[in-house]
Amino acid sequence: MIRSAAPVQLSHVTAFQHLDGKVLHALLDVSRLHSLESGDVLLYQGDLIHSFYIVQSGGVRLANYDEDGGCITLKYYGAGDVFGLLAISGSYPHPTQIEAVQDSTIIAVDGADARQLMLAYPELALTVIDLLTAHVHEGHDRVRHMGVKRVDRRLAQTLLKLSAKFGKQHGDYVRIGIPISQRDLAEYTGTTVETINRTLTAWEKQGWLRTAHKRIDILDRHALQTLAETA
Repeated sequence: MIRSAAPVQLSHVTAFQHLDGKVLHALLDVSRLHSLESGDVLLYQGDLIHSFYIVQSGGVRLANYDEDGGCITLKYYGAGDVFGLLAISGSYPHPTQIEAVQDSTIIAVDGADARQLMLAYPELALTVIDLLTAHVHEGHDRVRHMGVKRVDRRLAQTLLKLSAKFGKQHGDYVRIGIPISQRDLAEYTGTTVETINRTLTAWEKQGWLRTAHKRIDILDRHALQTLAETA
């Protein structure tokens, strides 16, 4: 269930921090805030998307469901991330379901309103272009990495990214604060569940991490970082 909430906060969003105060105020005027509990759906697969979104707190995932109910997680967005920017060019059926993986607050900015603001404030238009370009580069990098990087390196990089977005420090370890299964990791990294299970089991024996049902604790971030940076 989506509930309205307040207030909207844009000044802490990294992507917009460089914008002049008058631009931020103009964005605030056309923004609204939704509060979601973990598991709530922001947008169902196939629904028309009219707005772009900014994660103010918490996080969401983009999930693709097939006719048999199978699900593939395509992307995670955490606090400060911006997504759905194509809505600025017009509404379109969103190809995936957007659902909260934590209790979250999500800022929505209507695409038509944002388009008008971009005409008035060129610095906002350039910011949107930069964000779209970054998304394209990230997509290209992900496809390229699927083909040239070892699975263990891809998995290490994925866990580090998830811990950066959703990690919570608990004493001497970091818990990834979203439910994530081995199947989720397999689909996200482009490998098999068996390979993920084998790799996680080996890392647990080495003391790098600890796993439970849909939960991962990172015990040795340095080890994962060293592997992630290996050529």
